[in-house]
Amino acid sequence: MHTPDRFPPEPLAQPTELLPIVQAPPRPRMGGRGPAVIGIALLAASLVIFVGVLVALKIVPNPFGSDAPPIPVATPTPSGPPRTARFAQPGDCVANQGTEKEPELVLTECAPGALEVLARFDATSDTGECAGVKDYRYHYFFDSELEGLDFVLCMGERP
Repeated sequence: MHTPDRFPPEPLAQPTELLPIVQAPPRPRMGGRGPAVIGIALLAASLVIFVGVLVALKIVPNPFGSDAPPIPVATPTPSGPPRTARFAQPGDCVANQGTEKEPELVLTECAPGALEVLARFDATSDTGECAGVKDYRYHYFFDSELEGLDFVLCMGERP
């Protein structure tokens, strides 16, 4: 006996269509302001780290600290008309008649605690010249329009 098929006969295989290979889209380029902002941020961070290292090594003074004591303000003794620091030489003593921000140094008698000129550098206003001077704590410079009149005084407190 023949039993009827419950399933319809399978159709003949037909050719299948090939689908195109899909590639991932290209990675977007970084363009516009992004790289510039990142570059500027990295440059700023590098400069901050560099200055921090210089301050830590005490190559430059700490702008937020009080490493350097303020220049003492004193009055000169009345031994004649005040002579300005322009004439000060190593071994002379000076007093500040001005303020810390706008000092006016005049020659005075040497007494304990007075500012003694330890070294003088002419024709420059570079206070870095004082770095090698023994017992140096304070400096004063005069910057003139004529470079030959510039000078730097390196000073320390007289014991």
